[in-house]
Amino acid sequence: MSSSAQADPYARAAAKFALSCKLASIEALIDWDAQTNMPKGGSWARGEQRGALAEVMSDLTGTPEIGALLDEAQGYANRLGPAEQANLKEMRRLYAHRAAVPSALVVERARVSQALQATWLEARKNSDWAAFAPGFKKLMVIHKEVAAAKAAALGLAPYDAMMDEQDPGLTCAIIDPIFEDLAASLPGLLAEVRERQASWPAVIDFSGDFSMAKQEKLAQRLAVIVGHSPETSRIDTAPHPFSMPHSPGDVRFTTRYSEDKFRYSVTATLHEAGHSMYELNLPRAQAFSPAGFARGASAHESQSLMLEMMAGRSKEFLSFLAPLLHEYLGGDAACWSRKNVLNFFRRVDDDYIRVNADEISYPLHVILRYRLERALLSGDLAVDDIPGAWNEMFAKMFGRTPPDHARGCLQDIHWAAALFGYFPNYALGEALGAQLFERANADDPSILPALGQGDFKPYFAWVKPRIHEKASLKSFDDIVIAATGQRLSGAALKRHLKKRYLDEALD
Repeated sequence: MSSSAQADPYARAAAKFALSCKLASIEALIDWDAQTNMPKGGSWARGEQRGALAEVMSDLTGTPEIGALLDEAQGYANRLGPAEQANLKEMRRLYAHRAAVPSALVVERARVSQALQATWLEARKNSDWAAFAPGFKKLMVIHKEVAAAKAAALGLAPYDAMMDEQDPGLTCAIIDPIFEDLAASLPGLLAEVRERQASWPAVIDFSGDFSMAKQEKLAQRLAVIVGHSPETSRIDTAPHPFSMPHSPGDVRFTTRYSEDKFRYSVTATLHEAGHSMYELNLPRAQAFSPAGFARGASAHESQSLMLEMMAGRSKEFLSFLAPLLHEYLGGDAACWSRKNVLNFFRRVDDDYIRVNADEISYPLHVILRYRLERALLSGDLAVDDIPGAWNEMFAKMFGRTPPDHARGCLQDIHWAAALFGYFPNYALGEALGAQLFERANADDPSILPALGQGDFKPYFAWVKPRIHEKASLKSFDDIVIAATGQRLSGAALKRHLKKRYLDEALD
């Protein structure tokens, strides 16, 4: 940055936003604690703490004085370097969001959300929508106020305005054609794959020690194989696996363990390790600045799903994984053969849970939530009607109905956590992950053979400079086009799924 007096408005604004970013990282840390270690009795106090942080961040970066300072800095933008110009653009975007919503409403949302997360844990355990609904109604009232305020300030439709904070550059007009295409094509593909897999040999039952202690050691090993180190990362457990953002050099993520389904810990660990590698590889020079954040939720999800699904379920990596599973879990060697492990991980499932879904079903789970969210925000769907609407839409997409709300409308924490307008990124992330993985392998044919040896270095050598190190220094479109040669679409995902599930032999 220039040291001249003319650049001073930028420096003063950047300092305010840097402080706000540091507070956001503290908020992420106490949220991680709330989901991993906090006693149940701490929920009320944690809501107050999060509310206080939200209020201070809003006061730091959402006041008219900050707006005036950013306007002044904009007058000298041509004297700033590229990174500072990108940071100024991001500061202006974040200011627009924060200035649009009264700080009292931001604080109330944080308080209601924290309380609702505690309610959700019990409601999901008991499959009790009636227990969850009153708090969610209260939160939806707040969401509608927030969405209306943001829409007016940003000149966007309400749902687009909610998405813009988490996923700038993406709107319903961009998403809808992609989702309509996937919703029309994937059920047919799923039926074809089911027909093909009906002739496959049955999966040999797995034997071994599936205790949490054994699976935890396996998860730690998988994280190191991917590229993490105990010096910079930590793995814990949570009801809904997540990765903690905005903490350079200290990346924390959670996984889950089930003695009945060891696959859950493998896929969840790879997924969250992908998120955390993105955070770990963000440019340190831009740490705690808006331009230093990951480029939105869909970019972030592309990194978790690209690693978990595209790389982690590749034939090559599963060949490496099979003996590793035997090493850590023991049991009969025959069940851990390459062919049996491949047969197991490639099976499309009849599950009801999004995070357990096969690659083909996964986007359909997300599209369902996206459509319900839009109806909720527009007022076309009432909170009390969600269970019925969920089950009806699920039956149309999958041909079966969830047996209870825990495996239906209560399965995800996101609504309780006030992540509204967030769900689309999961399907968009899978589409982008496939687009990136296709281009990566075209650019570097050594990536897949290396995965067969448990070597992720060529993989990250391609991904890191194109996605991780770009942070928010460029727009979503610019990053995607530079990396893959085209804008985001569902085409690469459809090619990937067809090749993997219809063309590849089970051998």
